[in-house]
Amino acid sequence: MVSPKPTKELSGGQKLSLKSMYFNRYLVFRYLTAVFFFTNLYWLIISIGTGGYTWIIAASLLFGAGLVTIEQVKKYWKPDNTLTITHIYYWAQIVVNLLLIVSVALGQRTWFFPFLTDQSNGWLMGFLAMGIAISALLEYRIYLIEHNRDRYLQRIKQFSASL
Repeated sequence: MVSPKPTKELSGGQKLSLKSMYFNRYLVFRYLTAVFFFTNLYWLIISIGTGGYTWIIAASLLFGAGLVTIEQVKKYWKPDNTLTITHIYYWAQIVVNLLLIVSVALGQRTWFFPFLTDQSNGWLMGFLAMGIAISALLEYRIYLIEHNRDRYLQRIKQFSASL
């Protein structure tokens, strides 16, 4: 019987490097979730000050961003490729932004953004469209990660093989 080839034991620093690389695989989500978090926080604060109930939408998105943050932090201890909450959150962000664009286009801006003027409609729609584009790109990145087809994983494997 042939004994299996002995595997090289990784040092503490090498293990830490690999753990950090796996955690950094999700870095773009952490940074862009922070952008969405503070954008929705700003919208929430201003919406509460203007009255009405549309602040609930901003609060829901803010809560979702918090859940994404928790999911991302867990990736440090459990570096798997499932991003369930992140996936749901970014789809919700896409849907909300689409509905907001439609409401602005239909002249209903004041329901959701009573603190803005009619002159800001173009800027607002552009900003919401940019949010959709970013969310869609992140959804594509989620797909690649969940199917182990992202470039960062290939770099991790190359680094691991070189150890």
